[in-house]
Amino acid sequence: MKFITAVALFALMLTSCATKNTQFAIIKGQYTGDSKGKEIHLCKVEHGETTKVAVTQLGDDGRFGFAYAVKNPGLYVVNVVWDKALRNVKKDHNLKRVYLENGTELDIEISDGTYALLASNSPKNDLLSAWNAKVDTVYSYSHGFSYNILDYTSFFPLLPKYVEEANSFKTKINSGDTKFDELMRLIVETDMNLAALNFIYTPRGKHPERKDYPDYYDYLLSERAPKTERLLELPYGRDYLRIYSMYSAMSQPEKPSDYNKACIEAINNDLLKGYFAFDKVNGFKSYDDKYLAFKEMIQPYLLTEYLKEKINAFEMTIRKFEPGAPAFDFAGKDINGKEHKLSDFKGNLVYVDVWATWCGPCKAQIPALKELEKKFHGQPITFLSISVDKMKDQQKWVDYVKNEHLEGVQIMADKAFDSDVAQAYGINAIPRFMVFDQEGNIVTIDAPRPSEKDTEDWLQKML
Repeated sequence: MKFITAVALFALMLTSCATKNTQFAIIKGQYTGDSKGKEIHLCKVEHGETTKVAVTQLGDDGRFGFAYAVKNPGLYVVNVVWDKALRNVKKDHNLKRVYLENGTELDIEISDGTYALLASNSPKNDLLSAWNAKVDTVYSYSHGFSYNILDYTSFFPLLPKYVEEANSFKTKINSGDTKFDELMRLIVETDMNLAALNFIYTPRGKHPERKDYPDYYDYLLSERAPKTERLLELPYGRDYLRIYSMYSAMSQPEKPSDYNKACIEAINNDLLKGYFAFDKVNGFKSYDDKYLAFKEMIQPYLLTEYLKEKINAFEMTIRKFEPGAPAFDFAGKDINGKEHKLSDFKGNLVYVDVWATWCGPCKAQIPALKELEKKFHGQPITFLSISVDKMKDQQKWVDYVKNEHLEGVQIMADKAFDSDVAQAYGINAIPRFMVFDQEGNIVTIDAPRPSEKDTEDWLQKML
């Protein structure tokens, strides 16, 4: 019954949009082949990779359809997936690419390894489909033995011809949409670059030496370094960052002393360097000096909240919170908007109070906390209070700090209990007190409260 309702709703959408569809992108399609146990995924391209946004089961006759409200026009990929294994069907080059914007209507035919645009009201998709078909031949050579076991003696002689055809295709790109045309030219260029590089890094019966490489590989090194942020609009954008930087580092006359640094330096855009760096952190298994040195190197390239949050989330998977472990370097802003980090206070013992203005038990600790601050005045200890009030209550927190004459370092987290400090240290109830030593390592993430009678003596021993 649910399936019948869904089909009826989709048919209604198609009917209502027949005159003028401006609310959805419509894809209807036919899968040819054994459809049993398979489904179709519509994947949006964002951050240089694909994210699944819609799924449809294949009917017995292989028909499927999507009506999707597009927020921002861009590339999407239609993937054939085995439902049970949730993996792409073998021989899918990931070239079932479409360009969607509200009003787009496409009729496609696909199989495990093929894609054909049967009908379209979109000249942009006509152009993209023509290129998908053309580059599919190159990809059959370049993307590994799953598709073509021929070695470089077969592929290298053909590469100049493929490059010439790609350059000729670029001259014909003229949809009337400057932004799309720029993206389309980038797709053509990057497809060819990726095909050439992917070929030399996939298993073959016979591999070339550097002297066997065609001139195109020298051209890649000198002219095709990743430099435009629009690479992040391509489904393999981050794959290209990885494989190009690896090729550049390995092409140096001498082996780099710092491989990761050499890879990053091969990328000519700071934001793209940040995305490459994020993908590289997965190789680290512990929060140690080696990781911290890498993080210090990549810090200037973490230019967006997305990258910062991803790095922080990764750190939480490798961090250990036993005494002596490196502390998570959380941050917050004071009442004047200045940011302070835990690491700013290295050289001092740091006593941290996690609290909120709405928390009665937290406020009950403030008089005792003030007394501690007075007793330790002039000694190498920092009293750092971080509020987990919600941002909508920021002014309430500012007023409380001022009216109560709170001293020490007073900062506010940006996302209440979803903030880094709460997530990193597993804080789901407050007040919470923590202590970090002069080197920025954990003493305890569950320290005694200011009001406890032994707290003063305990802190003195820590000093």
